[in-house]
Amino acid sequence: MNDIERRDSGAARGRTIKFLGTLGSALLAVTAPLCAAASESVLAPAAPLVDHHIHLGSDELARQMDEMKKADPDSFEHLSEDIFKKPTPADAIRNLDEAGVKRAVLLSTAYWFMLPGQAADPAEAARKMRTENRFNVETALASKGRIIAFVAINPFAPNAREELRYWKGKPGVSGLKLHLGAAGFSADSPKQVAQLGEIFTLARKAKLPIVAHLRGGGSFTKADVNLFIDKVLSKAGDLPVQIAHGGGYAGADPATIDSLEAFGAAIARKAPGTRNLIFDISGVVLPEAAATALGSSDVQLALFAADMRRIGLDRFVIGSDWPAIGPIAPYFELMRRKLALTDAEWTMLCNNVAPYLKRGR
Repeated sequence: MNDIERRDSGAARGRTIKFLGTLGSALLAVTAPLCAAASESVLAPAAPLVDHHIHLGSDELARQMDEMKKADPDSFEHLSEDIFKKPTPADAIRNLDEAGVKRAVLLSTAYWFMLPGQAADPAEAARKMRTENRFNVETALASKGRIIAFVAINPFAPNAREELRYWKGKPGVSGLKLHLGAAGFSADSPKQVAQLGEIFTLARKAKLPIVAHLRGGGSFTKADVNLFIDKVLSKAGDLPVQIAHGGGYAGADPATIDSLEAFGAAIARKAPGTRNLIFDISGVVLPEAAATALGSSDVQLALFAADMRRIGLDRFVIGSDWPAIGPIAPYFELMRRKLALTDAEWTMLCNNVAPYLKRGR
């Protein structure tokens, strides 16, 4: 090889090395953000857009809860002590911020003033219920859209219809919360079934979406769920109805699985009242000790997740039940770990929003 050939060969190698270096830099510039995004998606799972199930209470409710705990400590056995620390609206916003959640659905617990056998003075209990509902509505209004409020009634109390009518169309009121377990609902009572059906009819006419907690600590069988679907839910028409806790009480015990399967069958046959029926999954995943005590397990959670897929993930929304289970961010992390869902399924759940929010209520 002569001197000219050596110079040409060296120049060619130089150009090749420079080209490869430029190409490597370009590839790094393109792939680095993708790798970072992939790493971030693994380390920081998607946060729910909305927490569809939180609670707050006034000072009056805090006093009521303290009295109830003294009278019956066991009824609060599996709940976080945070509920007795008088959490404030500012605490709620801070929890939402820490969890990366944009909005929340605040469900009033005003029905606590009208629990069966505890309203010694019905007029005073009705006043306290009204005041508690007002506290929740004012909290929502003050949040400027960050929080929306559902007022609560006991559907079997003497003031149920009056309270529903009072809040119809009021600014800041987005729906109606019913806790059938706390209200002492029995599917074996034709009178109660008829009363509850009437409340669903009134809510539909008032255009107040419903969040319904079906069970207390007692029995609520698949037959009971089917009766609820046929005799009560059917009165809702196309009104959005959100079944709390995935159709259960807390955890994913066999009764919760039975309940979800009954609702799934009703949806499949397009039963009346199911068009805008959804389920929040707050409380389905629990800390280990509480889950074990309440008959839930990883096996049951896998069955629950399988039912979610059969019904359709678009029917499910995320909620924390804050402050009953503790801070929101750690609870959602626990839910992500324990619920047998793929990353894509979890992301879909995080992006799901209840119909009543889509309508701009």
